[in-house]
Amino acid sequence: MHCERFICILRILGTTLFGVSLLLGITAAYIVGYQFIQTDNYYFSFGLYGAILASHLIIQSLFAFLEHRKMKRSLETPIKLNKTVALCIAAYQEDPDYLRKCLLSVKRLTYPGIKVIMVIDGNSEDDIYMMDIFSEIMGRDKSVTYIWRNNFHEKGPGETEESHKESMQHVTQLVLSNKSICIMQKWGGKREVMYTAFKALGRSVDYVQVCDSDTMLDPASSVEMVKVLEEDPMVGGVGGDVQVDMVKFRLTEQY
Repeated sequence: MHCERFICILRILGTTLFGVSLLLGITAAYIVGYQFIQTDNYYFSFGLYGAILASHLIIQSLFAFLEHRKMKRSLETPIKLNKTVALCIAAYQEDPDYLRKCLLSVKRLTYPGIKVIMVIDGNSEDDIYMMDIFSEIMGRDKSVTYIWRNNFHEKGPGETEESHKESMQHVTQLVLSNKSICIMQKWGGKREVMYTAFKALGRSVDYVQVCDSDTMLDPASSVEMVKVLEEDPMVGGVGGDVQVDMVKFRLTEQY
């Protein structure tokens, strides 16, 4: 552990010194203006300044190639997918088409045994359509749904401390005992939605993956992210390559 930290410090110092040296060298070469090759009318010239820039470009390209080869080799290394993963989806008044696309992409995930938890921020009649879509896509016989009058931090109307505690335990048990579950809860914002999923999961899984209800996931996204986490114990979190749907952006922008 100490050796890895020492190597990391050396890399930081080396990179910093290299950058400073390069900057000073380029500045000095520009001021001096020394030329190796030049034509009579300076239509073509190659001097110290150009040589340093060319060397920098070659060195950058070399290290980029080596790093790319290293990453490719590490991703191709087979790993045992024996870590448990839970996918938490935050939903709030989502467009039905985008929610369907999101859940269909979730069904195509190739990670074995992944648990899916969708928490809806709101429990009114206007929010039920999201729960219906979840049951439709994930399978009514393979998923569980629950309408919660409250959330972990706020009680529902006419609820006591004791009933609130019992409902929290019930939600936790539902999350732990089911592979696919959708919970509608009292409005509290996105942080409250994510808190419900994290709190109910506790330490029951090794990794937690999160996404919004309008996100379409690549089938291999969970597998590839777990690979990165398993490859390097110094990595505590990893994000995917997120691309914006410009059609939706334009439609949203009009409102």
